[in-house]
Amino acid sequence: MNEKVVIIIPTYNEADVIGETILALADIRAMIHDFDLDVLIFDSASKDTTQAVVTELQAQFTWLHLQKESHKSGLGSAYMQAMQYALATLSADIVVEFDADLSHQPKYLLPMLERIKTHDVVLGSRYVPEGSIPKDWGWRRKIISILGNQVARLILTTQYKDFTSGFRMTRRAMLQEVLGEQFISNHYAYKLQLLWRLHQCQATICEYPIVFVDRVKGQSKLPANSIIDSLRVLLILRSYEIKRFLKQSVRIYEKS
Repeated sequence: MNEKVVIIIPTYNEADVIGETILALADIRAMIHDFDLDVLIFDSASKDTTQAVVTELQAQFTWLHLQKESHKSGLGSAYMQAMQYALATLSADIVVEFDADLSHQPKYLLPMLERIKTHDVVLGSRYVPEGSIPKDWGWRRKIISILGNQVARLILTTQYKDFTSGFRMTRRAMLQEVLGEQFISNHYAYKLQLLWRLHQCQATICEYPIVFVDRVKGQSKLPANSIIDSLRVLLILRSYEIKRFLKQSVRIYEKS
């Protein structure tokens, strides 16, 4: 029996591109024979016709699902809700985080699925050999991505190259273990915490090189305070580790 893969795509005003993304995934799905692949669109109260586009395509694709929230709660919150739905309702064995704007190229799903057969997590990485980011990215995007990853490696661990990747496959058992509480951030910085939680649970994590391409249609949803929010999350995560170390030290001292 094939394992069930659910690709989660959060959306907010993505009517210009979501149809193209779903059709691209349909093409890749036809090439996958050893997994059953569903797509879950989680829409955060789009004000355009995103939901209508998805609903129309649902008549064509039985594997396409749509869930929605009544207000825009943030990327981290959207993923938390969608992951819980994928696990509980769609019975996902593997959950994939995927962007709506085709900046994550569907062609990488095939090799990444090969690697998830022997790993708990496969991370689409822009900062390992053969991976890359757009050369024409603005300075703000580069600072958030490059500097953010360097700071994360400095504060948490140097074991991974791409802490802020939004293209990730995670096995059910590991995801259930780390989703017990809300993320510190409801926004993009959830990625940092989720990877760190998986690392702490000793998940086997593989980084697969991807070429990240910038969106052609629609508008970037990157919040203005992403740098501050990411730094806040990193400092909180490190403070948790310091507190844990101090508690362990006190216990050892009391037993001695």
